[in-house]
Amino acid sequence: MKRWKINEKMALVLATVTAAVAFGVLYANSLIPIEEPDESSAGSSLENWEMADSDLNGAGLHEDKGIYEQDSNIYDVYISVFPTKDESGQMLDFSAFALHTARDHSYNPVLNCNIQILEEGGKPDPLLDLDHKNATIRVRGNSSRGVTYKSYKVKLEEEAGTFFGQKNLNINKHVGDDSKIATKLQTDLLAQIDDIAGYRTYFMRLWIRDTSLPEEEQEFVYYGLYTETEQPNKTYLETRGLGSNAVMYKASDFSFAMSDVLLNVDDPAYSEEAFETVLSIREGSDHEKLLQMLTAVNNTTADFEEIFNTYFDEDNYLTWLAFNILMGNEDITNHNYILYNPDNSLTWYFIPWDFDGALRFGEHRSSFSQPDSLRGIQTLNVSILHRRYLRLEGSIDKLDRKMRELLADSVTKSRVTELIDTYKPVLEKTMPLFPDIECLDMRPDELMPYIDGIYEGILGNYEAFHKAAAYPAPMFVAEPERLADGSVRFSWDTSYSYQGRPITYNLRIYEDAGMQRLLFEQTQIEQTEYTMPKGLEAGIYYLQVTAVDDLGKEQLSLEHVQNSEQFVFGLLEFTVPAAP
Repeated sequence: MKRWKINEKMALVLATVTAAVAFGVLYANSLIPIEEPDESSAGSSLENWEMADSDLNGAGLHEDKGIYEQDSNIYDVYISVFPTKDESGQMLDFSAFALHTARDHSYNPVLNCNIQILEEGGKPDPLLDLDHKNATIRVRGNSSRGVTYKSYKVKLEEEAGTFFGQKNLNINKHVGDDSKIATKLQTDLLAQIDDIAGYRTYFMRLWIRDTSLPEEEQEFVYYGLYTETEQPNKTYLETRGLGSNAVMYKASDFSFAMSDVLLNVDDPAYSEEAFETVLSIREGSDHEKLLQMLTAVNNTTADFEEIFNTYFDEDNYLTWLAFNILMGNEDITNHNYILYNPDNSLTWYFIPWDFDGALRFGEHRSSFSQPDSLRGIQTLNVSILHRRYLRLEGSIDKLDRKMRELLADSVTKSRVTELIDTYKPVLEKTMPLFPDIECLDMRPDELMPYIDGIYEGILGNYEAFHKAAAYPAPMFVAEPERLADGSVRFSWDTSYSYQGRPITYNLRIYEDAGMQRLLFEQTQIEQTEYTMPKGLEAGIYYLQVTAVDDLGKEQLSLEHVQNSEQFVFGLLEFTVPAAP
């Protein structure tokens, strides 16, 4: 009996201990986890802090996706344009916008205007003073400056308020967009994709009133459907929870090469106008970090993988590349993207820009579209950064995985179809009417079947990526050199097989750009140069150098010949001067 009491006491103690332990475990598990700050990269003190120590280096690009709300409504916009004096005192009116020519940014008059943005079907209130200035307007775009129906940039003044928080409106006509929904679809898709920033976009119908006309002739003239796209600036960054103390550039003619015009502001030779022929400055007043990054990217003696990981975020870079390839955006080699670098960080991020050239399939692909061997990643070899990254081991596999990830999670058939279905009522209300019907590159009854085939076109772009990657990488060909003995020396960059196959080169010289009259041919050249001992008579010739792997896959070079009649890839026009 006594023994039983002892055992009973021990059992009670044990039960108490077990309960206490269980309670402790449950209590510990119920605590909200607390992230401990990582002090390993903080440096020894603020006084000794250096940019290389920044905790922001290598951080991912994480915008606030909560700002996006699917909006396929139509907003009716009425703009009254007023005669306005330019800087020289000359009075200009709305007719001045018709004098714009493609790609000429030197002529860019700004006019005063009144803007009213209303919900679909709304009309300007007759009690409002529509002759009162509350904004300015100018023509925007590049090649589209020369078309009849312009795109416009409107800057709202305080009295006009904002449009969904925006004071700078990019109101784009998208004359070159066959589907008329390319920008809207791509930006709505980006709203759900991680590691990249996108844009809020809105459909607008536009009416413009020219107040320089006699009063009895003034009316709001209908200009049709437009798409408004957010302006990438400090407000854009702040809205997304990104570092707004930053430098941000829009690529104009930029391939990550060093340039005589890319100088810092304290350089005596610095010219902002010259700088912006390569990179348009959106934010920031100092270019030191840009030049530091470019110096590293162009250093061919250093480990490029280390350079890339120092200055770029791979998830952001791969997402940008993968998305553009899936959309068929073939025009991102040296422009149509934003480079963003926050303060106190070495890391640069890619943000898409200008979506008109994408989502063009079949006969609606550009007449300047690359042949199959140059599609996907191949033309990106024009850029030093892309060329060096794509030659890293495993880079093609990483890009393939990123595209498959997007197709599985974000660019799905159901998502694309869902979005397109919300755009169809907008197109039904606008495309059959003048002037939009004049801007269509197809019959109105062909438009809906075309946009219904967009998802299949996206899958086709993925297949085209694999098809192109089976070819060697394209290379640049140098201008031929006539030597003292009359011979001609040809040279070119090294090609590369993504599968590690051996490469040889073929050289052909033609007398015509149509490549009908072959003058000379040498195949299976193992070096990256060839000297033609016989030489050539003085005159104009056309050089084709191709890279060929051991399976017979033959790749063109990155040169092309373009005139009013033809556009030929992989061909270099050169002149042999007369002998001295």
